[in-house]
Amino acid sequence: MIDVAFPYFDTNLSWLSNNYRLLLEANDETVPVRERLRFLGHYAYQTKEFFRVRIPNLLAMGEVSNDIRNKLNLFPDSLLEHVFETVDNQLREFNDILTGSLLPALHEQGVHLYYREALAPEHLGFIRKFYIEKLFRHLQPVFLDSRRSVKTPFFEAHKIYLIVRMQHWESPEEDWYALVNVPSDHFGRFIELPELDGRRHFAFIDDVVRENLSLLFAGYQILESYGIRAERNTELMIEDEHPAQLAQRILKQLEKRNFVLPAQYFFESGMPLYIRQYLAEKAGIPMNEFYERGHYVHMPDLAGFPALSRRMDYPYQKPIPMQDQDDSLSIFESLQKGDQLLHLPYHSYEPIARFFNEAAIDPHVREIHVSLYKISASSFLLNSLISASRNGKRVTTYVELNTKLDIQENLQWSRKMRDAGVKIMLSEPGLKVHAKVALVKRKVQKGWERYAFLGTGGFQRLTSREIVDHALLTSHRELTNELELLFGYLSTQDEPKKYRYLPFNFLSITQFNLQRRLLDLIDREIANCNAGLKSFVTIKINQLQDHILIDKLYQAGQAGVPVQVIVSESCGLISGLPSISDNIVVSRHVDRYVENTRIFHFANRGNDEIFLSSCDWTHRNLHRRIDICFPVLDENLKNQMRQVLRNYVNDNQKSVRLDLYQNNLRIQDDTRGKVRAQEANYRLVEKIERTGPVRKTE
Repeated sequence: MIDVAFPYFDTNLSWLSNNYRLLLEANDETVPVRERLRFLGHYAYQTKEFFRVRIPNLLAMGEVSNDIRNKLNLFPDSLLEHVFETVDNQLREFNDILTGSLLPALHEQGVHLYYREALAPEHLGFIRKFYIEKLFRHLQPVFLDSRRSVKTPFFEAHKIYLIVRMQHWESPEEDWYALVNVPSDHFGRFIELPELDGRRHFAFIDDVVRENLSLLFAGYQILESYGIRAERNTELMIEDEHPAQLAQRILKQLEKRNFVLPAQYFFESGMPLYIRQYLAEKAGIPMNEFYERGHYVHMPDLAGFPALSRRMDYPYQKPIPMQDQDDSLSIFESLQKGDQLLHLPYHSYEPIARFFNEAAIDPHVREIHVSLYKISASSFLLNSLISASRNGKRVTTYVELNTKLDIQENLQWSRKMRDAGVKIMLSEPGLKVHAKVALVKRKVQKGWERYAFLGTGGFQRLTSREIVDHALLTSHRELTNELELLFGYLSTQDEPKKYRYLPFNFLSITQFNLQRRLLDLIDREIANCNAGLKSFVTIKINQLQDHILIDKLYQAGQAGVPVQVIVSESCGLISGLPSISDNIVVSRHVDRYVENTRIFHFANRGNDEIFLSSCDWTHRNLHRRIDICFPVLDENLKNQMRQVLRNYVNDNQKSVRLDLYQNNLRIQDDTRGKVRAQEANYRLVEKIERTGPVRKTE
């Protein structure tokens, strides 16, 4: 039952609800088969992340006092039981979709993936040769015997191993155990085998290693082997989820109780209990750190299944170039004529690349400030920044410390940028810069000119053609002036509370004014509704978890304001609660591209306002990061965003409605034609560039 005195859906269960939405897409026969495999891989990745991020928190909350748990309306033991039952049910459905639907669908496309089945005799010779000539040199077999120190870690995190039980011919009564690494980082997870019977065949590299264990352990009889993978970088997100004072109380209690973040070991289905007990004893692994994971461990690799045929993928959508750019003008001269709004990935990224490339060589450019959020070597931006610095520009970057990215890669690029004279400022651990922004300052005869990039997604994402984001290029005086104030603050690395006087009137910045401004905007809609004036609130967002903003949306709905929430991930707001949220509709949108854009739309008595943002409505984003929200001011661009949102609201193909329990309910609407938002928005961008600005329609 839902506690109406605490009307918020649990974050953990909402995460799992979103995971199930991915399974629905994987089970949709109208989706091309390789794209369905990608959704299964995405589901497996999100489940892995759930265990890495959410399970440690739940285990930790089981150690805190009852008064804290009661305040949070949290019952960890029963919630963990519900979570594990839900995950188990989803994993069974995952396996049913893969074996009962997707593997046969691959077969119909002339592709066979060996899945826990004997290899055909015609393939054994190829596999033996591949093992001897290529694979063998990458294997590191380790016996687990009494001479090995328990303190020495058996498992390297994030790698797949086989644990092998065998007997030596000299002592057949004694069992021997060994670990063998599976070198998927060198060869990929799937090995293509010779064509047979007119079909292309693939095998998991795990099975290639398994098939040749007798060669690796000469003189031993192989009895059984099972996959296992260790995940050690679990996270405790207490400070990211709770106000500072409460978070400190929780952390102090955990410290007193010597709470240790658990490691996690995911093992293949069928591994006997006695093998887990052997590993627990030899490696000092608590039994509660073992989790079963289907017939193969680490199935996110399904997302990287080889591309074999265009029929197995979504049809290619060619990036659409902007037509209003005059090649005789610089990007800065173009922006003086008006803002440019890119709808990604439908638009070409060329204007963004041009923005930074021209800034690097323009003799009038003096300064470039960029919030990178994360460094990625695949980003086109880094070379531009290095070039700019070598050309005498003052270049400052703000980078989040993030262990999820490749640390060595980060160090290499950081070193290259520092060697070129780029100033790198790292985010403070408790205050990360999540905003996706850049500022270019030019000194011309009439004075300083400022140009800005304001985005909903980070630069490391901008080279991906799989993510939906929006990016605004502008020379708007107030926006660029306030962005310079933000970068000035970031250069101090001081607490935001020391800078309350910063006059952010056009930009809304977390730590300064964003939450308060959102509350004011919703309050205005409530007042307008009470006065009989036009009112509505439409929110498109990744995550909605902040209770203060959820309460305000409840208040708006109760006042009669139509509230539409479109999420792509988790949502703590419960729609359809009688007398609380029966005027609020929540939908979840999942399609071929990953949704990352945040859009906030307010009616404002008919003089509507539209904002784009990098900020989800979570405690972490609102209180522990620097995030940004900015208005779309140009009327033509607002018209575009109105239509973009309208397409999401009207989507009856890839959106689902969330009920009281966040079940993903397919939309049954025969009153209008089929609307698929991502497809409609691609056609919208085509129309914009073919015919000109979109006009406002009701």
